[in-house]
Amino acid sequence: MSRHNRPFRFKQFEVFHHRSSMKIGVDAVILGSWADFQYATSILDAGCGCGVISLMAAQRNKDAKVFAIDIDAESVDESNANFSTSPWCDRLSAELSDFTEFCGTKAGHSEFDYIVSNPPYFSSGIETPESIRLKARHQGTLSPHVILEKGRTILSAAGRIGMVVPFDQIEELKTDADNYGLFTVRSLIMAGRTGLPPKRVFMEFSKLPLPETVEYLAIENTDGTYSDEYVSLCKDFYLKF
Repeated sequence: MSRHNRPFRFKQFEVFHHRSSMKIGVDAVILGSWADFQYATSILDAGCGCGVISLMAAQRNKDAKVFAIDIDAESVDESNANFSTSPWCDRLSAELSDFTEFCGTKAGHSEFDYIVSNPPYFSSGIETPESIRLKARHQGTLSPHVILEKGRTILSAAGRIGMVVPFDQIEELKTDADNYGLFTVRSLIMAGRTGLPPKRVFMEFSKLPLPETVEYLAIENTDGTYSDEYVSLCKDFYLKF
């Protein structure tokens, strides 16, 4: 097995991600650790990639059924393969589906208690032509705007939508949520290192008018060591913690 095809090992499961459109990254692990899956019995992972967030949700909530969708066939196949070797294989499944079409077929028939998504975005780093193509394709069908607009139609009354977006989109997302009758109930503002500007914001939305809780997270301290908050958040997953 080449080093590129080796699985990424967590404490309770492992994930192959060489075939899927979206590789494992810090954003996905923080989102899977932070999202409030506690009371959900049905969870939808929209744009699942290799299925890592689905697996994290299944580990954290022992009663929930987790359904994953993606428009990339390789991602769906890899997710199902990863699910099949996990301790929660009976509660995990993935299918090839566009999010908007999926919501259209499920509206009025299937409600989810939590919809989680790590939607794609273009970074300022070097992108390969293939990664650019896949991200562009995903962005057209799984933008944060679409997740809120369509996701609300299949969200249970007390359900929540959780996602991660670039920090500069925070006000735009709050406006979108307000337009769709959703409330921003939790936010986690993330910086790469203490003292640096925020890079991402993890946001959670609900149909219920709950007060918003805002937290801050720096992955590293000023000396380059991992912060206590980051270790505490992800300690159930990363082997290094």
